Amino acid sequence: MTAESAQSARSAQSAAAGPRITRALPGAEDRAAANARMIAILSKPDPGPVAEHLALLHFTGRRSGRLLVVPAGVHRLDGRLVVATGSAWRHNFAGGADGGLTWRGRRSPARFELITDPELTARGYLELYERYGPEAGRRRLGIAVTAQPTLDDFRAAVADAPLALVAVSADLGDTTELAMNERTSR
Repeated sequence: MTAESAQSARSAQSAAAGPRITRALPGAEDRAAANARMIAILSKPDPGPVAEHLALLHFTGRRSGRLLVVPAGVHRLDGRLVVATGSAWRHNFAGGADGGLTWRGRRSPARFELITDPELTARGYLELYERYGPEAGRRRLGIAVTAQPTLDDFRAAVADAPLALVAVSADLGDTTELAMNERTSR
């Protein structure tokens, strides 16, 4: 069996077994309650250690015109700040959108841009998952994983789950601590 046919056989087995990566979200009621708690905590001037990895995104809904505030995990990837999500609100950032980011008790103007390249997104998720490790990676990225994921698994999840990345541009001052904390499993 050639290496190419072996890879093809593994891909066929994986497809037959179902997706290896899915979104892992609590039910709508639990999610709404958790979001409300996080908004209350992250809105404080001194939100504590939870604010090292979580931020509030402030933006206007493109269809509703309403001001939305969403708690989200922030990650450093290739020298820039990103949010990893599969939530429907990500579509507000297609083509870019201005808004605000509250991180570590400080609100700053921000620009959000949905990353539309599926390959960049899959590679970004794989890098973050490997950086955090299996336990923290699942929790921090909001995914369920049934086996050690490969780049092909993340490619499939980008298309099917869906998984997305949103680039965040904001003047946050010194983000060295965020980059250092990202290497831990917190």
